[in-house]
Amino acid sequence: MRIPEGWSGDESRIARRYDFAGFPQALAFMVEVGLYCEREDHHPEWKNIYNKIWVELATHDAGKVTDKDLALAAHMDAAFACRREA
Repeated sequence: MRIPEGWSGDESRIARRYDFAGFPQALAFMVEVGLYCEREDHHPEWKNIYNKIWVELATHDAGKVTDKDLALAAHMDAAFACRREA
């Protein structure tokens, strides 16, 4: 498994922090990603404080990072990139 750029961790869990301009941008990111997660039935562990979001991904029933986590990480990175460019 290759850890995505910008993420840290190992085969058991990957993590990243996203920093936004303010709370509205962070909230919009969480809503967009949350809808994706619900469609995919794969949910992150995350924490939000004002303009920062901390994320940890692992597939709990597999006990490791799986393709579902890597797909979610890619979706999060794309959603973040769109908000940084806006």
